[in-house]
Amino acid sequence: MQIFSNLNDIGSRFRDGSVVTLGNFDGIHIAHRSLLQKLQESSLEYNLPPVVVTYYPNPTIVLGKNKDLKYIYLEEKKFAILEKLGVQNVLVIPFTLELSEISAYEYIKQILHGVLHAKHIILGYNHFFGKDREGDFDFLSTYSSEFNYTVSKLDPVFVGEIKISSSYLRSLLQEGNVEIANDILGYPFSIKGEVVHGEKRGRTIGFPTANLKVDENQLIPGNGVYAGFISHNNIIYKAMTNIGIKPTFAELNRTIEVNILNFNEDLYGKTIEFMFVKKIRAEKKFNGISELKTQLEIDRTTTEEIKI
Repeated sequence: MQIFSNLNDIGSRFRDGSVVTLGNFDGIHIAHRSLLQKLQESSLEYNLPPVVVTYYPNPTIVLGKNKDLKYIYLEEKKFAILEKLGVQNVLVIPFTLELSEISAYEYIKQILHGVLHAKHIILGYNHFFGKDREGDFDFLSTYSSEFNYTVSKLDPVFVGEIKISSSYLRSLLQEGNVEIANDILGYPFSIKGEVVHGEKRGRTIGFPTANLKVDENQLIPGNGVYAGFISHNNIIYKAMTNIGIKPTFAELNRTIEVNILNFNEDLYGKTIEFMFVKKIRAEKKFNGISELKTQLEIDRTTTEEIKI
């Protein structure tokens, strides 16, 4: 997969034309997959290379609409998923205040036509571009003859009566509802982090943990205990993680501690990725170490029973 980090990197690569779709693609859920599938089909139909156009940072952060927004997936993970889905070209446009002032017409003229030479453009029902979000499917259709392209729109994807979106997915994860989130993603949600030294309390009661230092821009599921798994040296290990402030020990800093079942290797300084399968329980304060250990034994049994 070819990743272009700005418009100047492209040069004349798509001078003969391309098929393009636009979006933030945060999470790459089943609605995004529908869009990407249409992109691949159109690429074959037009016999032109497909291009995914996305932005970084997220426009809502730059425009001050949600400065505290966390990403469902960071760029590295997003690119890995896109590549696995067969995407061939990704253009990451640096989103700035200056870019936000470009009119939708100039966006078409300068980028979609001028750089990508788009012959077919696929737009999700809720994607907008250009100043004041003027650009949409109808706007693209208006100028299709002038710039010699065709355009198609994908309708929303529903699960039951729920319309699938990154916002809905984000809310599920923040609530700790990882099982439904995984259904919408089509694969287990995960977080990756470096294993750092912690208080080492877990090992004294038979539950040693790997303490994860995660990128501050990464969305973390709501506090609680989760069952899941990690992959290490091509071996899958079931694991459970506690996300929270450890109220039993009166701590205030939010931590992510992973207990890996049937595992005793030294992971300090290494990076691991925890895949969430289900939430076991909410975080709670226990009346001492003995009560905590009893609950952890129950949590471990629950984790051993999950299917991966």
